[in-house]
Amino acid sequence: MREGGDRTGDRICRELAGGVLAEHAAEVDRDARFPKEALRALRAHGLLSAAAPVQRGGLGADVPALARMAARLARGCGATAMIWAMHQVQLACLLACDEGPELRAAVDRVVRDQLLVASATSEAGVGGALRTSVCAVERDGPSARLDKHATTVSYGGEADALLVSARREPGSPAGDQVAVLVDAAEARLEVLGGWNPLGMRGTCSPALRVRAGFEDWRILPVPFGDLVARVMTPLSHVLWSGVWYGLAAEAAERAVSHARERAGGESAQPPSGGLAEMRWRLAAVEAQLAETARAAQEVLAGDAEPTAAFAQRVNSLKLAMSEIAVDVALTALRVCGMAGYSEDGPHSVARLVRDLLSAPLMIGNERLVTIGSRLALVARDR
Repeated sequence: MREGGDRTGDRICRELAGGVLAEHAAEVDRDARFPKEALRALRAHGLLSAAAPVQRGGLGADVPALARMAARLARGCGATAMIWAMHQVQLACLLACDEGPELRAAVDRVVRDQLLVASATSEAGVGGALRTSVCAVERDGPSARLDKHATTVSYGGEADALLVSARREPGSPAGDQVAVLVDAAEARLEVLGGWNPLGMRGTCSPALRVRAGFEDWRILPVPFGDLVARVMTPLSHVLWSGVWYGLAAEAAERAVSHARERAGGESAQPPSGGLAEMRWRLAAVEAQLAETARAAQEVLAGDAEPTAAFAQRVNSLKLAMSEIAVDVALTALRVCGMAGYSEDGPHSVARLVRDLLSAPLMIGNERLVTIGSRLALVARDR
């Protein structure tokens, strides 16, 4: 993103976070409902197309800029920020492989009309393995179809389109996958079960059965594994980390505000050591986020390859941010005491804590630790 555009996007995100996002965040969380007011505002400012190049009608935000925008939005509403971040990942995937006139026109429409794109890459029966599919694309002449039981599809019922992973054909191995751009209006979407989680309630992420018929051109030409390595995984980890950083920074700020009020009262107490602890923890992961975002931008732009060392760096960011952000929020809770534990009031960090507790579960940290240990044996920094 150009410098001026970077500042503009950051300013708009800050204004929306302190305005419409914060205004409806408590209700969105309480009712576990889609943040329609926030998404309407994001669309009005062109923020759903942030990752698209300016010449395609987007804001031209690079990965570091997107991470900063995610953090800004999270300070108003974590669920809205996560929806926005996930959508940017899907948009970046589409932009990375929109070859052919039909697919390019479809992606241009996503950008122009601010369409919301969800991801249907999870699946029952694969144990959470992103690079494995049970369902397959079945072709019938110039058309094709698929039937997928996705275990978690964030905002799938509200999306205009879905990016669905599947085996290339019924006889393909489980890891020979493609991604398909499915028009939600042309698909049969069946919600399987309810959605009543501890946090990130506004993402509306129940299991979903996706049955769709589609033209062959909707199958993305880049193999799904390549898309995962170069775009989907690194951008997901960076933008999710931006959201978690924003939530943790908001919790720390509320704790500092509470401590200032107590320090100015008649029964003034010395400040908690937790205030300093939160600062240095946030400073460490902020630096890690910025560096990894720059590396991800180089890979996304084709200036670097998604090596084992790069994969380890990206996974390490996700592990560090998802753990440290939770620690920071819990420290803020201890500093604020009952004022933080309450769901109401300016010093409440309850929703922030609950939202952040989802962070270690998104691509489970145990799985990433195992992968990271294997990567450590083959990764070369230089």
